[in-house]
Amino acid sequence: MHELSLAQGLLDQLVTLADTHGATTVAEVRVQIGEQAGIVTDSFCFGFDTLKKDAALTRNATLEITHTSGSGLILAQVVME
Repeated sequence: MHELSLAQGLLDQLVTLADTHGATTVAEVRVQIGEQAGIVTDSFCFGFDTLKKDAALTRNATLEITHTSGSGLILAQVVME
Protein backbone atom coordinates (compact mmCIF):
# COMPACT_ATOMS: atom_id res chain seq x y z
CA MET A 1 0.00 0.00 0.00
CA HIS A 2 1.90 3.04 -1.22
CA GLU A 3 -0.62 5.37 0.39
CA LEU A 4 1.02 4.68 3.77
CA SER A 5 4.41 5.80 2.48
CA LEU A 6 2.81 8.88 0.91
CA ALA A 7 1.18 9.74 4.23
CA GLN A 8 4.52 9.27 6.00
CA GLY A 9 6.20 11.56 3.46
CA LEU A 10 3.55 14.20 4.03
CA LEU A 11 3.97 14.00 7.80
CA ASP A 12 7.76 14.28 7.44
CA GLN A 13 7.26 17.38 5.33
CA LEU A 14 4.90 18.86 7.95
CA VAL A 15 7.49 18.33 10.69
CA THR A 16 10.11 20.11 8.58
CA LEU A 17 7.76 23.01 7.83
CA ALA A 18 6.80 23.38 11.48
CA ASP A 19 10.45 23.37 12.52
CA THR A 20 11.31 25.97 9.88
CA HIS A 21 8.52 28.27 11.05
CA GLY A 22 8.85 27.66 14.78
CA ALA A 23 5.40 26.09 15.10
CA THR A 24 4.53 23.68 17.88
CA THR A 25 1.30 22.30 16.41
CA VAL A 26 -0.04 21.41 12.99
CA ALA A 27 -3.78 22.05 13.14
CA GLU A 28 -5.01 21.62 9.55
CA VAL A 29 -3.59 20.14 6.38
CA ARG A 30 -5.14 20.58 2.95
CA VAL A 31 -3.97 18.51 0.01
CA GLN A 32 -5.05 18.13 -3.57
CA ILE A 33 -5.09 14.67 -5.12
CA GLY A 34 -5.29 14.32 -8.88
CA GLU A 35 -7.84 11.95 -10.33
CA GLN A 36 -5.07 10.06 -12.12
CA ALA A 37 -2.64 9.95 -9.19
CA GLY A 38 -3.46 6.33 -8.41
CA ILE A 39 -4.03 7.15 -4.74
CA VAL A 40 -6.84 5.45 -2.84
CA THR A 41 -8.16 8.34 -0.76
CA ASP A 42 -9.54 6.21 2.08
CA SER A 43 -6.21 4.39 2.44
CA PHE A 44 -4.28 7.68 2.38
CA CYS A 45 -6.56 9.13 5.09
CA PHE A 46 -6.21 5.98 7.18
CA GLY A 47 -2.43 6.13 6.90
CA PHE A 48 -2.37 9.82 7.80
CA ASP A 49 -4.70 9.36 10.79
CA THR A 50 -2.68 6.40 12.05
CA LEU A 51 0.79 7.90 11.60
CA LYS A 52 -0.04 11.41 12.83
CA LYS A 53 -0.44 10.00 16.35
CA ASP A 54 3.31 9.24 16.52
CA ALA A 55 4.23 12.91 16.99
CA ALA A 56 2.75 15.46 19.39
CA LEU A 57 3.16 18.08 16.68
CA THR A 58 0.68 16.38 14.33
CA ARG A 59 -1.44 14.36 16.76
CA ASN A 60 -4.54 16.58 16.42
CA ALA A 61 -4.12 17.60 12.78
CA THR A 62 -7.10 17.36 10.49
CA LEU A 63 -6.73 16.40 6.84
CA GLU A 64 -8.86 17.89 4.08
CA ILE A 65 -8.62 16.46 0.58
CA THR A 66 -9.74 18.10 -2.64
CA HIS A 67 -9.83 16.05 -5.82
CA THR A 68 -8.48 17.72 -8.93
CA SER A 69 -7.67 16.81 -12.49
CA GLY A 70 -4.16 15.62 -13.16
CA SER A 71 -1.90 13.15 -11.46
CA GLY A 72 -0.33 15.00 -8.56
CA LEU A 73 -0.42 15.00 -4.79
CA ILE A 74 -0.07 18.63 -3.78
CA LEU A 75 0.27 20.12 -0.32
CA ALA A 76 -2.03 23.13 -0.73
CA GLN A 77 -2.19 24.64 2.77
CA VAL A 78 -1.01 24.03 6.31
CA VAL A 79 -2.36 25.77 9.40
CA MET A 80 0.24 25.77 12.19
CA GLU A 81 0.30 27.32 15.63
